[in-house]
Amino acid sequence: MTERTRNRTVALLVTGLASVLVVHCGAQLEAVTKPATTPVPITQETEEATPIGELAEKLTLTVVYDNNSYDLGLKTSWGFSCWIQRGETNILFDTGGDGKTLLHNMDALGLDPQSIDVVVLSHIHGDHVGGLGGLLATGVRPMVYVLASFPARFKAQLREQVTVREVDKAQEILPAVYTTGEMGTGVREQGLIIRTSRGLVVITGCAHPSVVEMVCRAKTVVAGKVYLVIGGFHLGSASTAKVKDICAAFRELGVQKLAPCHCTGDHAMRIFSAEFGDSYVQCGVGRAIEVIPQARWPRSSFGSIPQGTAFPFVLFNGAAS
Repeated sequence: MTERTRNRTVALLVTGLASVLVVHCGAQLEAVTKPATTPVPITQETEEATPIGELAEKLTLTVVYDNNSYDLGLKTSWGFSCWIQRGETNILFDTGGDGKTLLHNMDALGLDPQSIDVVVLSHIHGDHVGGLGGLLATGVRPMVYVLASFPARFKAQLREQVTVREVDKAQEILPAVYTTGEMGTGVREQGLIIRTSRGLVVITGCAHPSVVEMVCRAKTVVAGKVYLVIGGFHLGSASTAKVKDICAAFRELGVQKLAPCHCTGDHAMRIFSAEFGDSYVQCGVGRAIEVIPQARWPRSSFGSIPQGTAFPFVLFNGAAS
């Protein structure tokens, strides 16, 4: 086989795998939610798709605003906000319902709002954008990503203070960090996708379009396994049967760990905990999750790993998992 023929064969195989992935997600959604139009994948899962330096950076997720308690020294209130640190970059996903609670919790956790580089707002509801005014009052001027469908007045007022980027379609907003693009037909929403050496981390605000649909979208935007899904799943009134259907869909999609909070609901969280066992992560305000890069070694002719190699763990508030 010539080199040119080999390259064409590999390209066809990659295209075929991407097509299978899209069909799989569509089939899963039919069982638990209304199917959605599948976007064209932004990247394929290859060694060259993202520089190893970005995948090698430790990722830390800290819930700084939530109605579920975890750290008893922090304030709880209805809403959600997650501080994301990837290398030297800080992203704030949603801002909770009010600036006072948000800033109090940041201060208690030793997080400086002046170090925020980017804010991503999942949807327009007040319990996700309500803390933005208080945050900007500190003088920080991050880049702010909003949905194109946000009210014109909201966007105009925001542009008086910061640079605003409107999101319609899925896109890469930082190296190895992507938005799902605008989703849903009722409450429109975007989620965040972060590529790591362990797989994709998917963050949802409320998952109004359905958490399964958002995970499916993540897998079509960035091909790869899903390591962790964290955030609100919007299942407060969901039946046991529906939540168990979602558990089955997560398994089919290869989701490894869950950290539901906010609007997921106590009943749904109990079911997720029972179904996923050690792969379920209790989540609430103050929960910090560290995703430590997985050791990756270049292949040798013998396929060996250096003797005495210590493999890193993924840490959840200091407990190896």
